[in-house]
Amino acid sequence: MVDKALIVNVQAMNKKYGAKGGAAVLAALRDLAKANKATGLATELIDISNAATMKKYKGKAVTTATSERQAKDAVDAVYAAAMPDYLVLIDAPDVIPHLTLDNPVPKDKDPNVPSDLPYASDAPFTSRDAAKYTAVTRVVGRIPGITGAEAPDHLIKLIRASAAFKSRPRKAYLPYFAISAKVWSKSTQESVDKIFESKAIKSCPSTGTPGVARLLKPLSHFFNCHGGEVDPQFYGQSGSRYPVAMTSADVAKGAKANAIIAAECCFGAQLFDPKWAQNKWPISNAYLQAGAIGFLGSTTTAYGPEEGNSGADLITQYWMIYALNKGASLGRACLQSRQDFVSGQKMEDPVNLKTLAQFLLLGDPSVTPCLSEASNGKVKSKGKGKSKSKSKSKSKSKAGAMSESDIDDAAARKTRRVALTAAGKAAHDSSGFPGKKVRPGTNLQALVRKLANQRGMRAGADDLEAFDIVGGDDYARQMKAHSVKQSVIVVTNHKRPSGKRPKGIPEIQVMVAHAQDNRLVRVAQYVRR
Repeated sequence: MVDKALIVNVQAMNKKYGAKGGAAVLAALRDLAKANKATGLATELIDISNAATMKKYKGKAVTTATSERQAKDAVDAVYAAAMPDYLVLIDAPDVIPHLTLDNPVPKDKDPNVPSDLPYASDAPFTSRDAAKYTAVTRVVGRIPGITGAEAPDHLIKLIRASAAFKSRPRKAYLPYFAISAKVWSKSTQESVDKIFESKAIKSCPSTGTPGVARLLKPLSHFFNCHGGEVDPQFYGQSGSRYPVAMTSADVAKGAKANAIIAAECCFGAQLFDPKWAQNKWPISNAYLQAGAIGFLGSTTTAYGPEEGNSGADLITQYWMIYALNKGASLGRACLQSRQDFVSGQKMEDPVNLKTLAQFLLLGDPSVTPCLSEASNGKVKSKGKGKSKSKSKSKSKSKAGAMSESDIDDAAARKTRRVALTAAGKAAHDSSGFPGKKVRPGTNLQALVRKLANQRGMRAGADDLEAFDIVGGDDYARQMKAHSVKQSVIVVTNHKRPSGKRPKGIPEIQVMVAHAQDNRLVRVAQYVRR
């Protein structure tokens, strides 16, 4: 039985770090497997570049490290054969690649969406349409090294930190640090109120670098700031001012070990090569280097509203709420947040589809921040050498009173996975998705242009695109039964940066109009994070 699969490409890793460096990573992974075994988690190190290993899992070895299809096929084979509760991708995308998906909002000028979402779906990699992978059924996380690094020191540190991590009482994670671009303060307050039952946040301005470093002591962090491509900084905003809210150097100076971080910011989890940014690390890597155990963020341009919650607000909010549940792993929190997003949001909205595809978990998905109520700070023994408390509970059980310590954690986890797999498939089947591009009717197009103009947006031919709506099995069946035809019209505006706006932080607004039988039924509006 394999509870946790450590997915590694040894050939690619040796090419990146050299044979000696690759061997050091494998030694750290074996130590992680031993540490997991001591807590009852059967962990297997699986080299997807090894033909003999992959034959065991009825799959083919990855012969080209950059081949996304080979990587996805190999992971699918491992999952089908072993059904692990956790899939852990080892290293940055230069060893285990992200899967490149088509951008559902192409007019925002992101060429594509690098994603780990397909690894979390049973759907084979036969399409780059993100909608194909919205039946999210697997727990997946990535322990990332530094992209382009020659030495594996960072990766090894992360692996060892995972092996040594001990869950804490939930109260240790309730003190939090939340910072928002000032223009989005109300939205951020709404998010943290749902997570922590408090509206206390910092806004930028006035909070920002370098003073922000001394505020990073809490173990829970939430960001609703601007982010840029290949940029080791997050930014605030007040009117036309865009001060730096935080840098990777601030993280290195102030962040504490064992933290969990949710970042709405554009490109917040982009694992770029530091050489592209004057040897400055991505903020996500900086957090993990400082000892953070989990980081949820986006690989590309992300969206949310100016006020209220949608898009990036929700996916990060859901994850943080689940991650703070007693006994919940970071990976299960990611799976449940994705499923909640699919089932609760209109997935025919291209912005929502992009949000699902772009947010990923960096960190060991099996790590559980908060102690379960049953554990009381103790790890339950397995097999030989059972604790006295275990023996006492057994004697009580004989008397007819079942104790929490009698519960089989592995069996309980498998039961949850059965339910979550079914839930993921049901969410997909009950959702609509953007399909082929269409030309909306003249009257509908005129109405959308009018609404856009009322909201201060252009809606010319270059700004507008429309898609028909297709659906999962149940959704498509119901559209047919009710004889309706649905579509979405997307208006995307780019504005020239003002003199004070960083060049890498363009202003993008998106309006999504939902229509049924050429009648407008819903309108959503987003701004670039």
